[in-house]
Amino acid sequence: MIKDEFTIAYLRAIEKKHKEYFDSKEIGIMDCVVISGTKLITVHVVKQDLPNDICHEIETMFWVD
Repeated sequence: MIKDEFTIAYLRAIEKKHKEYFDSKEIGIMDCVVISGTKLITVHVVKQDLPNDICHEIETMFWVD
């Protein structure tokens, strides 16, 4: 598995954990973030109204803006 695959797998796990939120908004977690970098992967949250608990889970794993 390459770094991007680990990143996406982690984000999908967050989405699955918060399935109710994502289903109610009819979005996926990949609609809420941008992945950048090759050697050092960073995830930037681009959906401003993403709940704090979900943002916190992303922030604890990745550098975010």
